[in-house]
Amino acid sequence: MKEHNNDEADTQQTAAEVVTVPEVPPSPVGGELPSEPPAVPLPLMNADGAFAPEWYSRFEELKPYAATLGKFRRPEALAKSYALLERMKGYPDVADTRRMAAFRAAVGLPEQAEGYAIPRPDNTPDELWDPALAASLSQVAYEYGVPAPAMGALCEKYADEGRRMLAATREAEAAAIARADAELQQDWGVQYEDNMRTVGDFLTHLGTRAGVDVADLATNPALRANADFARLMLAAASLLEEAPLRSGVPTDSRDEARRIASDPAHPLHEAYMRTSHPRHRYANEQYDRLAFGRPL
Repeated sequence: MKEHNNDEADTQQTAAEVVTVPEVPPSPVGGELPSEPPAVPLPLMNADGAFAPEWYSRFEELKPYAATLGKFRRPEALAKSYALLERMKGYPDVADTRRMAAFRAAVGLPEQAEGYAIPRPDNTPDELWDPALAASLSQVAYEYGVPAPAMGALCEKYADEGRRMLAATREAEAAAIARADAELQQDWGVQYEDNMRTVGDFLTHLGTRAGVDVADLATNPALRANADFARLMLAAASLLEEAPLRSGVPTDSRDEARRIASDPAHPLHEAYMRTSHPRHRYANEQYDRLAFGRPL
């Protein structure tokens, strides 16, 4: 009986030695969990040969084109589109309107000429800006498939060059006028101011009789810069003193005399009022003739 109990105790001890306890893996340092397994990339193709949904999202460089690439369901459709793009890489003949229309659509150009809005460049003077020309250039840009920003840049460049040329022209005109004035001042001396007034009065007199506004003529750079023009006008004014211009319609002589004496716009008013004027004698004689009927 005693021996039997010893055998049972040995058996229990042996069973305890055989049973093993699974090892518990050590906790990671700092308590961090194991990293997630790498994500499985999205498939490119389905089993039927079509593109998988959002297949292009696998490629970073294609993400900006997601809206376009999402339209293609099968590889053959994408291949046809690429082939069409390759055929259109060359600039189309302008006369080939069908291909030019396809070219505009492919590169995102306006479908109509009205889609080109060429703005007036800043600080562009009226002399350099023509709305009709801008509209004509818009039509040309449309026909030739010129991008609107490129057309705007060309117009800006044209305006810059135009402003430079206009400034240079005005500078040259001012210099020429200054030279002509210096030449006349040297020739006429102290009579320069009076002679210039005489020229202006004569032009005004002619303009009144002819019904022509002579303001533009008096300030025209081409004429102002020509000393000979002033000399000719002064000589013509002298001839008028010797043989006054007459119109076919008689005028009220007393009214004319009144204007000489009181109207600053009359060509002879200043000469009549200022005794030092070189034409004062002539103006006074004309007043006497008109006002009192005195012969010259």
